[in-house]
Amino acid sequence: MKTARNLIIAILCTLGSIPPAHGVEKVVAPFDRAAVAVVNGTAISRDELDHFIEFSLSRRRGAGRKVSEEQKKRVEREELDKLIAMELLAQAGEKLNPADLSQKIQARREAIGSSVSHGGSMAALPADRLNETARRDVLVDAYLASRGIDAIKVPETDLRAYYEKHKTGFKKPESIVARHILIKVDKGASPETQSEALKKIESIRDRLGAGADFSVLASESSDCASAAKGGDLGEIQRGFMPREFDQIAFSLKPGETSGIVKTRHGYHIIRVMERHPETVRAFEEMRDFIEQYLVKDYKRRKVEEIVEELKRAATVEIRIQ
Repeated sequence: MKTARNLIIAILCTLGSIPPAHGVEKVVAPFDRAAVAVVNGTAISRDELDHFIEFSLSRRRGAGRKVSEEQKKRVEREELDKLIAMELLAQAGEKLNPADLSQKIQARREAIGSSVSHGGSMAALPADRLNETARRDVLVDAYLASRGIDAIKVPETDLRAYYEKHKTGFKKPESIVARHILIKVDKGASPETQSEALKKIESIRDRLGAGADFSVLASESSDCASAAKGGDLGEIQRGFMPREFDQIAFSLKPGETSGIVKTRHGYHIIRVMERHPETVRAFEEMRDFIEQYLVKDYKRRKVEEIVEELKRAATVEIRIQ
């Protein structure tokens, strides 16, 4: 099962805002500047919320997107909703009194620590909040497991229905199996170098015309890494090679050999071995992919239902506008 935080972040993105309520607040931990929400008497701090807001915004900025003040406000509420959901689930998990809680928290803390070098979202958490984050994650995992999240299965009828509905999205484009011989010409090469390369590929073309073995010539003469396999490029689709290559290669019949084709890489001679028309992948080929997708969607909906159920029995006070 995914860790609680990853699961919640992935699943609760569509949760609605939690309506304000009033409750009794517990003492806020020393690292908290202020409580932005109180969930059944437990405070969620401004510091913690700011941490997750900044992480979310940094990913958007990293993708080259500008973030407006309106978007910042929306992110603030989205991240607060996730933290409230996490707190509700953790409180429910605590009531289960999970076995080996201390060991599981330590293992989760170590897992969070190992993500620091990879820029994980917990990288900047101080030790006291890191402990609380690990504890909450373990409790959420325990509660979701108790509600059958791990055991969710998608009915076969749903898998097939999804396949039929999205069949056009499972097309396998036209492809060919091809070999080629490349005489490389670097960008900016002198006219003399280009002329020498052209003469070399012309000589290879003439030898092929005289009956020389294509794979042998590719192994001996090609400047492509595929030379080690007799020029074999395997099964390729349009776009794998340069446009000029595709235009010629996809016009050839199996067994046909092209003339000299110039691309940005240099001069090619192409031989098509097989052609495969566009097809729709069979259900059996796509079944596992569909199941993985739908299981995630089923889990998202199940967690939404669980959180909504916990909300109805909770006292939640929102302290930001």
